[in-house]
This record gives sequence, C-alpha cells and structure tokens, in this order.
Amino acid sequence: MYKSLDPKGLTVMRLNAVITSIITIIMVGIGAYFIYPLLEEIFHFILFYVIIGLIAVLILLNIFLFPRLRYNRYRYLIDKDHIEVKKGLFFITTSIILIKRIQKVELTNGPIDRLFKLSNVTIYTAAGNVDIKFLQTDEALDTISKINTLLKQKLGKKKTNEK
Repeated sequence: MYKSLDPKGLTVMRLNAVITSIITIIMVGIGAYFIYPLLEEIFHFILFYVIIGLIAVLILLNIFLFPRLRYNRYRYLIDKDHIEVKKGLFFITTSIILIKRIQKVELTNGPIDRLFKLSNVTIYTAAGNVDIKFLQTDEALDTISKINTLLKQKLGKKKTNEK
C-alpha cells in the first residue's frame, strides 16, 4: 500500500517556496531598478508591468498551488522486492528501485526540516538515487531499518543460492 507524506511536509514545501520567492522578488527588484529608468515609451511601461504581474502570479502559484499538487501526488511504497516513489507537478515520475540493487541508504535533514522534525531518506544505486522526502524522523529511521532488513534478506538468499 502506498504511503503519503507527513502533512508537515506541505508546510515545509510552502516555506521553501516562500524563501525561493523572496530571493526571486529581490532579483526582479534589482533588475527593475536598473531597467525602469531606461523605459521611455508607454508601450515599454505597459510591457514592464505585464511582466511584473506575470512574475507575481507565478510566485503566488509557487507558494499556494504547486506545493499542494506535489504533496497530493507524492507517494512511496516499500515492498519486499522493490521500492517505488511517485512524484511530480505536471509530469508524474515513477522511480522503481530493486532492493538487491541498493548500494547505500542515507538520512538527511536541513534546518527547516529539523524545525518540523522531518527527514529525507535517500536511496543510492549504481544508476542514481531516489529521495523519499518529508518523513517524520522516527518514520525515516524505521524506513531505513526496513530497507536494511530487506537488503540483508536479499543478500542472504543470494549467498544461499550461490552455495
């Protein structure tokens, strides 16, 4: 059965979007400060305000709508043979990792994650890595333990078959 993210994950997504938006607003403001005096014709002023309006709409979408869509679409499943992670905003990506292909499992959390007691589990294979994000830290530790147990079982079966 697929599991969804912790509800605090949505708050963290929105907080990350706010921080990104503040940086974007500062950069656009600096650019506007230098470009605005160069505009002379009325058409340029209208175009300037249309662009600023579009940026404002995108920032609002990035803070309020996009995190909700990502949150609703993010699912993961840990089975005895594989791990599946589904995520995306407009395009849904499904990553499937075979347990026997796992090389490393890592627990990470940044300052905002720690504030909300959340962690991310990163699963590495030779082909790349997949993240299971925004798990409660206890659940993330349990997830790593479960993956390690499954991996030991797979390796044990492999050694038994080789003998």
